[in-house]
Amino acid sequence: MSDAQPRTLRSRPRPKEEDEDGNGALPPSTDSDDASDPLTDAQLPPVLGGWSQGQKEMDSTSTFAQAFKPDADIQIIKFLDDAPYANYRRHWIERMGQNGSYKRPYTCLGTVQMECPICSVGDRPQAVSSFNIVVIGDENQLTLKSWDVGARLFNTLKGYAQDARIGPLTKGYFAVNKTGKGGQGGTVSVNVAPIGPAAAREDYNIEAPKPEAIKAVGKYDSTIVEIPKVADLKEIAAEMADYD
Repeated sequence: MSDAQPRTLRSRPRPKEEDEDGNGALPPSTDSDDASDPLTDAQLPPVLGGWSQGQKEMDSTSTFAQAFKPDADIQIIKFLDDAPYANYRRHWIERMGQNGSYKRPYTCLGTVQMECPICSVGDRPQAVSSFNIVVIGDENQLTLKSWDVGARLFNTLKGYAQDARIGPLTKGYFAVNKTGKGGQGGTVSVNVAPIGPAAAREDYNIEAPKPEAIKAVGKYDSTIVEIPKVADLKEIAAEMADYD
């Protein structure tokens, strides 16, 4: 899925092209679009700087859903839907990489009403609900993200959605950050609080995005959730059983 629309930057000299057999340069293109470009340098949008735009460009090259990761700094988000776009179960399995062990997620096959080999060896999956959101950046850029939440945050967001003063989720904005420290014995909490348009503008310098700008970022749907192969999960389950 593509998150970003292609943009036209400044015109540059066209490189020499070869025919399909690699037999030398072809004559210059005579396409009418190239011959009379209606845009001038003054009309072209600027190339943007900043961390938010940089992250947006990095994310746009990936075919996977870009997960929203709250951090210690407050981030302002806007929901694109009033409900999750996908609900599923997920196992976190420890794997070994070049830099040591890490946790990798695998969608539980119970999500699609199949027997799950990892469940059969006693690993309990976690419930996940995924929401389409945009993170509003320091220059009011909109970056599409998937916010994958567990049970606690799901219940918090459901409560906001059903609150007549706050809901639906797409009505306003939310400020999100995390507190605490992870690691052994540590506790991390994710805080999410609704804020209205006035507070977003006055406290965070956020201007209301135009409907066409929100539409342009696109959305994820449930087809982005990867369903693993049964054979792969059987192999992982066998490793886990041998380790135990």
